[in-house]
Amino acid sequence: MKRKKVQKNSEKENKNTTSRLFAVQALFQMEAVGKSFNQIKKELKDKLQKEQFENSTIIKPNYSLCEKIIEGASFNQRVIDKTINKAFDNDWNLKTIDPTLRAILRAASSEIIQKKTPVKVIISQFIEITKSFYPFGKEHSLINGLLNKILIDLKID
Repeated sequence: MKRKKVQKNSEKENKNTTSRLFAVQALFQMEAVGKSFNQIKKELKDKLQKEQFENSTIIKPNYSLCEKIIEGASFNQRVIDKTINKAFDNDWNLKTIDPTLRAILRAASSEIIQKKTPVKVIISQFIEITKSFYPFGKEHSLINGLLNKILIDLKID
């Protein structure tokens, strides 16, 4: 009985990780190509309804979580960007970093602001996502540091 519960939790966690990754990719695409939230939402829904996940090693994401992250980042982008920029200590800011890092920070901040998932889980997952994009760099340390400063700024434990 315990084994099934552990397996089910792991499956849910994997779905949520994939959802966060899809959200980062969608936010990147919105910035890079100039697509609107509604365009991305439709594309995402169409992509997830296809049966491409059945014979794949990619875990089908939780559409609802993915949509909430993208929507939150889109509609709160000014507030999120201002909060992220305050977290930088030096001459760096959102405009000076890689677009993928911007998408990661916006997605993570969006989810943090929504307060539906424990922040430790959010930070841990987005650090792992960062490592998947930058396996040999220290970008994950930057993401970790900035997200922790954002938590302090937003007064979230």
